[in-house]
Amino acid sequence: MLNVGLIGCGNVVSYGHKPALTALDDVNLVAVADVTKERRLICKEWFTLPDEALYADYKDMLARDDIDAVCVAVPQGFRREIVLDAFAAGKHVLSEKPIATSPAVATEMIEAAHSAGLVFGMVHNYLFLPEFIAIKNLIQSGAIGQPRVATLHFLGVIDYPGAAEYKSGWRHGLEAGGGVLADMIHAVYLAEWLFDTPATQVMAFVDALEYADEHPVIEDLALVQIAFPNGYAAIHMGWGKGVGGVDISGSDGHLRMRYHQYQSSGFNRPEELYTVDANWERHDHPIESLPAHAANIALSFAKLWTDFADAIATERPTVAPAESGLRALELVLGAYTSAVTGRVITLPLGKNTPVFSEGVQGLLHINPWPQSRTVAAKLFGIDEVRAHEH
Repeated sequence: MLNVGLIGCGNVVSYGHKPALTALDDVNLVAVADVTKERRLICKEWFTLPDEALYADYKDMLARDDIDAVCVAVPQGFRREIVLDAFAAGKHVLSEKPIATSPAVATEMIEAAHSAGLVFGMVHNYLFLPEFIAIKNLIQSGAIGQPRVATLHFLGVIDYPGAAEYKSGWRHGLEAGGGVLADMIHAVYLAEWLFDTPATQVMAFVDALEYADEHPVIEDLALVQIAFPNGYAAIHMGWGKGVGGVDISGSDGHLRMRYHQYQSSGFNRPEELYTVDANWERHDHPIESLPAHAANIALSFAKLWTDFADAIATERPTVAPAESGLRALELVLGAYTSAVTGRVITLPLGKNTPVFSEGVQGLLHINPWPQSRTVAAKLFGIDEVRAHEH
């Protein structure tokens, strides 16, 4: 039995961690910590916890000897101290995405996990969704030959607010470390997973069209192109009502996956998956999807938690280790850097670059491309800094 504590009780707990932790027999939630009293009381009801299992200060929870691991589900800007304290207390850590707001902080946390000999996993639950498992199996079976170009359509991302008891609009501030691309970083780690190798280059256009009239400081649209050693990927990401699904072209054919009501991944159940072979013949493939979208999401979290528990028991990395979270974060920041400078960015990022140490705040210290749409949209505070310089 793995006894765990939960730090942060926001909306992701309601649809993800709650159904998983209440269903699994070998993972037992024993305590929760949240700075907001209302959220602690919600968790108390969700998990049928006694009052003594509720903590306003996560450090008091970490002092408990009966907790083996913690899930850190607070906003990414607050994770560093919590994660480092957890490792110092001898607890394994499962972190929500994105791993941090800067690669420097992510690297520091990863090194702390290694030094302590503890498991550090990421909540990259899309790896466990039935449609992506089916797509990965088709690629590995050679159904389309060697994958060459993957296009991940995420232009129909629904902009759900955060927990009202905390701060419903926190994802729209610079403290989130980025906008829709950072928030829906699922597409980034999925691209790496599909090609089974880290990315080497990234270029992007980043803009704010959906919320242009509201003077946004983070993006709501990102068009990203990624080079891998063995192929390419394009991520089209945006809050709105655009195209969803996946298209992958290979050396011997291609595949297409679409969602119910043509929505984007994470917002409805998969409905169609087919390949087209070298003779232009279509082949439909089943997806082991549950009837309700919410059930698929809940099951993906349950599988993720099962993997985390097994990784601890067998002393192995999780399917999504923290290193994959670091690479995904670097790609996102590389995309932002490309959008500001108009250049192709090499990955991994250099440790001496401003964005490596400061995240999006580091964008203020690089020379922008005069025709940058990101700068024109006044994102990330760049325009304000330029105004002061002049």
